[in-house]
Amino acid sequence: MKKMLSTVCMAASLCLGGSPAMAAYPDQPIKMIIPFGAGGTTDVVGRVIAEKLGDELGQPVVVENRGGASTIIGTSTLARAPADGYTIMLATPDFTINPSLQSSLPYKTPEDFTPISLIATYPLVLAANAGQGIASVSDLIEKAKANPGKLNYASAGNGSIQHLCGAMLVDMAKLDMAHVPYKGGAPAATDLAAGRASVLCSGAPPLDPYVQSGKVRILAVSTPTSHPALPGVPSIAESGVPGFDITAWFGFIGPADLPKDVLQRLNSAIVKVMKDPALRQRLSILGAELGGSSPEALGSLIDDEIEKWRRVVAANDIKAQ
Repeated sequence: MKKMLSTVCMAASLCLGGSPAMAAYPDQPIKMIIPFGAGGTTDVVGRVIAEKLGDELGQPVVVENRGGASTIIGTSTLARAPADGYTIMLATPDFTINPSLQSSLPYKTPEDFTPISLIATYPLVLAANAGQGIASVSDLIEKAKANPGKLNYASAGNGSIQHLCGAMLVDMAKLDMAHVPYKGGAPAATDLAAGRASVLCSGAPPLDPYVQSGKVRILAVSTPTSHPALPGVPSIAESGVPGFDITAWFGFIGPADLPKDVLQRLNSAIVKVMKDPALRQRLSILGAELGGSSPEALGSLIDDEIEKWRRVVAANDIKAQ
């Protein structure tokens, strides 16, 4: 009898226009894809934010490393995920470089994704081996033009942002310098310090031990003007290559067509978390400008970056390898 009464009451509720309450988002753990292997900079950044974001959302944010194929594996996983807010990804400039390098991707950029929030921007640095006698961008340009084909620039791999930074410099300054790709930033930095590479565009933290030991010299930053994280270091644009501008970034994206309320919840949580003093202190080693943004601001950045890298790749005839 009790079961029958319960059924009757539910039916009456539905007839009167009632419906079972929908669970508020989020009501289960959220997966954060890191499109790189464990232990790298992006992985560290993602895990620091995941902990705080989980506290803010009231559900665990579980990091899943899906590295490989220049972030294409992780990005394609995101593109196939349901648009329910339970799968997000920490994106990097590779996300906007790949459409120009790859003739066929298993997704469309940016159409298959939803921008959520930018979280950090930071400069690359142009560094030289200290034994090269190069103390400035002007010195580099002068020496490269006096010795065409004799100097080289290293990178973390073909098509990486470090490669495109070097290619941009060579193109804009009209230099003849060979590209030497490595399997990652660490071996490139090691060979720069050893003198087997002439110059390298890189994030600043991996180079710091070599700078401190006097084996590597920072020449300039890649942002349009000098950067507060590196006081006294001029920009490449201010040092004889006007218009040079590369700003590296981290941002969260989701699959296409995230519901508006889910997008707003994620965005507001990320923006709040990025103001947390303890989190900002833990990420201060990046030398980055930290802070959340609107989805629209990240979307605009992504559009601009795709177009910029398309021009750089075409101008330098860069091919994926």
